[in-house]
Amino acid sequence: MRTMAAIADSTLTKVTELTLTQFRALRIVVDHTPVTMTAVAQELGVNPSSVTRACARLATLDLLRRAQNPRNRRETLLTPTAAGRRVVEQVTQDRRTLLAGILGHLDPAARASVLSAFGLFNTAAGELA
Repeated sequence: MRTMAAIADSTLTKVTELTLTQFRALRIVVDHTPVTMTAVAQELGVNPSSVTRACARLATLDLLRRAQNPRNRRETLLTPTAAGRRVVEQVTQDRRTLLAGILGHLDPAARASVLSAFGLFNTAAGELA
């Protein structure tokens, strides 16, 4: 668990000074654009006010844009900027590279077992493959 957290931290700080929550919010916006702040809060399992603060920071850094939902004026829609998409792409690529390097140290049978276990773990967690 510590290794996975270290990978998450190191790849994030290499690209930007976002907190993990801010980055996770940005990733959700990139993956589900346009998306409401309420939907981001639900996806993260956090209080909507936390998402409001995180998104304010992301907007200040020009990583996402906020706009009033024309269908429901009480909602704010979030969309990533090109810079926001690049941050998510870079962090994702860096994480894949680090994980591939670690997996490359395993013999083929062990690597297959670890990858199978990761797949089972993701399924159990309800993540998309």
